[in-house]
Amino acid sequence: MPTFPDATNEEINQALLLAEQSFHSFRNLNGHERSSLLIAIANGLEKEKERIISIAEYETHLGLPRLKMEFLRTVSELHNFAKLADSMEWKELSSDHDNYGAKLNSNLKKENFPVGPVLVIGACNFPFAISVIGTDTASALAVGCPVIVKSHPDHEKTCQTLAEVVKKSLNKLMIPAGVFQLLHGRSHRVTQKLVDHPEIKSVAFTGSLTGGSALAKIAASRQKPIPFHAEMGSLNPVIGLPHIVKNDQVKFAFDYIGAVNLFAGQMCTKPGVLFLLDSNESFLRHLREAVKSQQIFSMLNKSVYENYESSIQSMKLSLPLLATNEGKEHKNAHPAYCRIFKLEVKQFINSRKLRAEAFGPSSMVVYCQNENELMECLKNMDGSLTGSIHAEKADLTLAAKIIPIVESLVGRIIWNGFPPGVIPGIATHHGGPWPASTDSRYTSIGIQGYKRFVRPICKQGFPD
Repeated sequence: MPTFPDATNEEINQALLLAEQSFHSFRNLNGHERSSLLIAIANGLEKEKERIISIAEYETHLGLPRLKMEFLRTVSELHNFAKLADSMEWKELSSDHDNYGAKLNSNLKKENFPVGPVLVIGACNFPFAISVIGTDTASALAVGCPVIVKSHPDHEKTCQTLAEVVKKSLNKLMIPAGVFQLLHGRSHRVTQKLVDHPEIKSVAFTGSLTGGSALAKIAASRQKPIPFHAEMGSLNPVIGLPHIVKNDQVKFAFDYIGAVNLFAGQMCTKPGVLFLLDSNESFLRHLREAVKSQQIFSMLNKSVYENYESSIQSMKLSLPLLATNEGKEHKNAHPAYCRIFKLEVKQFINSRKLRAEAFGPSSMVVYCQNENELMECLKNMDGSLTGSIHAEKADLTLAAKIIPIVESLVGRIIWNGFPPGVIPGIATHHGGPWPASTDSRYTSIGIQGYKRFVRPICKQGFPD
């Protein structure tokens, strides 16, 4: 498979010059023309479907079923944003014609405008849906923002292949090439240079807390700071209240472990911690059975595998290992072993390091002796993308006390279910308080994702 050289400073500057030059003509296209672009891209992807999925499978090892599902989701989102572009509803036009006095011209109109060239930095674990032409790019193009995509070095040929589909669509519709450009770069220098470039007006990032935090500082320290919309680390707590755990132990244990191990635990909403009231030996037995039954998947690449194993070795120094499927036969070069650790309440409250996300199929169980300990744990948590509450009718009084705390911690609350499942739609919210994201008001999945790339402008006194 070929490698692609890092973009030079000259190439970065030239790309941003083309993006800036194309901005005003692109934003002035009518909604139907931008809709046609997104539909053309979707059709182009469909024509190249088998080749694109084959390349992505070679580079990511995510498996054909998962990649086919993600591919369909990406094509569907392109059509959804095409409808948004065509309807122009994203402009959210409002007006006020009230007369507040003869000396005041109160003819006010407000509508959204695109912010300008957008930088998209995609995820390693979603080569289609959170990558070159996923929600970030589709929503930015829908509202009239040119897009610069920084390719992910761990699936760079997939990125290049997707970008070629977009380029063909631009050429077919005679839209300037500066509207969409892909730049490669294994060096952090390329990404840092792009975030710091004065022509970039907004950034969409999906990745690690370390990387997101460093880039957010660059965006904030520019001569003209810009919005930096990052989706980063997340512990995604699951709270199992007493009656549902007691009355449905086997299903609860297997569903929890299934969510932890889904796609080798390489999901931003993987459950990282399970809170229970009181220790239950029979439940622990079912938990071990569930872990041993899990298939061992291959992790995305050597780097992800080594980082996961490093996190696990650090956890083993401080925490008892409750369950693992290590030793089970497999044929993977980078095996994703499922591990479940036990964490004491005091450890959870006092050690932020132990509360950190491990990107892979691991999770922690915290046994709380009473409601007060559970409340203290929740109050000491950092922000997350999701929080799950499992309860039966007899648990509802306690659940009512917990919900307000969880509401302050997460962007999505799941009742009697487990993440990761995210359904893109009008009500979808994929974000949360720090460190889940840099701005919990915005979503990186679903139709509302466009709001990261527009800003309102009020016009006063203009004739109709």
